[in-house]
Amino acid sequence: MNRGALRHREFRLLLAGSAAVSFVMPMQFLTQVFWIQDRYPGHSVLFVGLLAASRGSAMLLFGLLGGAFADRYERRRVLMACQLVSLAIGALVALLMIFEPLGQANIAVLLMLTFLAAGNMAVDQPARTASTPAIVGMQDLPSAITLQMVAQQVTFPLALPLVGFLNDQMDAGKVYAFTLLAWLVVIPLIAMLRFESRGEANRGTSVLGNIREGLVYTRGDATIFAVIVIVIAVQVLGMPGPATLGPLWMTEVLGLSTTQFGFMAMTWGLGTFIASFFFVFREDLAGRGVSLCLAVLLFATCAIVFAHSRIVLLTAAANFGLGFAMVGTMVSSSTIVQQTVSDQMRGRVMGLFPLAMGLSMLGGFPASAAGELWGLPVIFPVLAWSTLAVTGAVIFLRPALRSAGRVAPAARPVTLGAD
Repeated sequence: MNRGALRHREFRLLLAGSAAVSFVMPMQFLTQVFWIQDRYPGHSVLFVGLLAASRGSAMLLFGLLGGAFADRYERRRVLMACQLVSLAIGALVALLMIFEPLGQANIAVLLMLTFLAAGNMAVDQPARTASTPAIVGMQDLPSAITLQMVAQQVTFPLALPLVGFLNDQMDAGKVYAFTLLAWLVVIPLIAMLRFESRGEANRGTSVLGNIREGLVYTRGDATIFAVIVIVIAVQVLGMPGPATLGPLWMTEVLGLSTTQFGFMAMTWGLGTFIASFFFVFREDLAGRGVSLCLAVLLFATCAIVFAHSRIVLLTAAANFGLGFAMVGTMVSSSTIVQQTVSDQMRGRVMGLFPLAMGLSMLGGFPASAAGELWGLPVIFPVLAWSTLAVTGAVIFLRPALRSAGRVAPAARPVTLGAD
């Protein structure tokens, strides 16, 4: 295992901050879902879909903008600004959920605040990912990407049962307020960063011009374009079922309690946890297109099993596979793109990943609306089989995807000394 990325003090600080945020993000989303189920039982499926759509639309709108910011401004300052904004918005959400000042209209305010929080996250992510090569250099980049995934996935299985337990013991608003304590750790960690990483975008043109340049560059590179296409296919078709509507599926279709849901959801976390460590020890596989193709096909297969199963243990096994495959997809796709993209375009291309996540969340709304109309047991299989069909077609029709990583990437290295 290459452990070189941990030699860098700046990377260790960034990694610790990412882990803290990763711990509270699923807790916040699921707490909002439980709050909606409790306050709006007659429209919970629709409102959860709207919640996902508000997050998705913001990431869709701000993902490209965040990438342009990462290529125009000092990335460390962008990270600090985003964390301060995140804390402020989170405090407003907690106050809304605790005091409920507007009655039935609270849901509208929650959707607006969720939109702003997701937009802020879409600006943060490209700056964070584009900073990594400047901190660790291209040689340690695969190690850094896999370690970042480990940090996220170690916290994920711990957060899920905890959020179920806390929501059983206290009001959802208080649980949400509790999660804000994480920023007492995150903000000092960001303040301690000293690296300099200013984007190389053309400042002679507008931000929109920078975005357009990034899209043209992505479309013109066969490898990057193929990776982005298949990631979008997984996010748009595969994720709305098990991820966005998964809590409703497990509580309403499988009949699990919120505590039982926490342990069921933990199987996804365990899958991501094991996959993360697998790629730490076999980081040579992370940059290969074949690894990405296999991970995507595994995800689609597990989604099909998840959609048709009514057996708790079988669903748990499928959920484990979904988590494992999703990490494989994200680690492989991120590594391939980071090793291929030019430094000048890095932020804008990496900004397409939160955009893909935004499309996934946005897809949660039509999926939830269809689920309320025809039922989740009908919609889940349709999404799962569509995922297999579309991703299989992309793999067959895009040879650049299968051949990625067979030769050394041409990305210009950025090497900094270890701290």
